[in-house]
Amino acid sequence: MEIRWRQRRRRIRSWLKPLPRRASIHRYPILNRFADFARRRPYLWSFKDAPVVRAIYLGSLLAYLPTYGAQILIAFIAAWFGRANLTLMIGLQMITNPLTAGPIYLAAYGIGTGLARLLHMPPRHAVFDGAVALILGGLALGLLTALCLHGLWLFGRFEARRFRQRRQARFMQENAGN
Repeated sequence: MEIRWRQRRRRIRSWLKPLPRRASIHRYPILNRFADFARRRPYLWSFKDAPVVRAIYLGSLLAYLPTYGAQILIAFIAAWFGRANLTLMIGLQMITNPLTAGPIYLAAYGIGTGLARLLHMPPRHAVFDGAVALILGGLALGLLTALCLHGLWLFGRFEARRFRQRRQARFMQENAGN
């Protein structure tokens, strides 16, 4: 049981290693200008429930919006104003990368066009309608992603609590004879 716990912890640390942390934020090209500012804000680094849930929803919504190229800076500002976890917000921005941007924006456009028709939005100008469709579709995809990630967060929190309880019970059993 202890070995599995250490393996799980090592795996999670390896996933989080490339993401900005309080100690390594100065290494990131855009964020290094704000490193001192960010270090003084503990909620940007907290993995408590409220900052994580805010980061899941804000980060998912932002990940699918047509802001590619400025996402990390916008995520930093959104995390600051929304009092959300910065590590998770920036991690969620990696959903849209050079390989996935095309299919994601194409899907967002298709969903947004369907939503615009469903909402009976009158056609105006091709560029304006395309932008509205991208934004509507991005918001819909972001909300769907956020709901799924929130469910996973709740499940993971439940499992972690159960694991700690079992570990503590085993420890109490082992030390009951002493």
